[in-house]
Amino acid sequence: MKKLLTVILFFVVGSVFSQSPEWQQCFSLQAGASRAFNKADYLLAANKYAQMDSVYGRIVDYADMRKYCIASVMCGDTERVKNTALRLTQYKCFDITFFENPIFDAYKTESWWSLCDSLSQLYGHKDRQYIDTLRKLQLRDSIVRYHFIHGETKEIRDSFRLLMRTMDSVNTHILSNLIKEYGLPTWSNVGYEGFHSAYILIMHIDSDLQDRLISEFMPLMEQGDIPRNKMAYFIDRSLIRKKEPQRYGCQGWRGGFQPIEDIEHLNDRRESMWLWPYDISKIKIVEYD
Repeated sequence: MKKLLTVILFFVVGSVFSQSPEWQQCFSLQAGASRAFNKADYLLAANKYAQMDSVYGRIVDYADMRKYCIASVMCGDTERVKNTALRLTQYKCFDITFFENPIFDAYKTESWWSLCDSLSQLYGHKDRQYIDTLRKLQLRDSIVRYHFIHGETKEIRDSFRLLMRTMDSVNTHILSNLIKEYGLPTWSNVGYEGFHSAYILIMHIDSDLQDRLISEFMPLMEQGDIPRNKMAYFIDRSLIRKKEPQRYGCQGWRGGFQPIEDIEHLNDRRESMWLWPYDISKIKIVEYD
């Protein structure tokens, strides 16, 4: 398994491309668009997402495309709604329930909506039972970890530390059985939210299952069924557990970063996995204990 994982990691790193100035500009625009969206300044948000689209030739992240679509609806920009709605249906994580939001009702009489509705059938139907189970497991995981981090006394934190370790072991067993029953928790299987819940769980499960999933996810990532940025987190998590340098700078530690290989080319590798660029001059490496 370790040899297989090493080959997979080499494949990912070997496929990187040089970091582009467009990528840096794209993430600057993304930050501005997200702030505007959260402030309900939908026109500004839509315009910034449109700039992202123009600069980089696409909206990389599904969550950004979804916000772009909603912002376009709130602005009453029919052409942008059409463009973004049709493009959303092409993501494998698209969930057909997204269009059940009443804000889309006014557009369902448009001539193009029938095409949008047809395309949404391709990936839009997800396994609700699988999603609900993953969400419940992830909620429990988050609650226990919250109390471990924020417990008022050392005794409380220590008790939740023990509970957390037991929970991680139990979740490993449960997730393994869920995968046997329902299949891998891919975008096409459980959608964006379901995969996010699975992602949180996978980051904390036993290393053997984590490494196995990395090897199984890799070809699916190339097919657009596993998000590249989350794969980078899985890979770095696995490397750090083996006390090896991480590749993408996803793992922080005590106000800095755990060791990173070939740091001069870190942002090149990050772009290949759709991760925002870092100011490398400000990165502080904190060595393992």
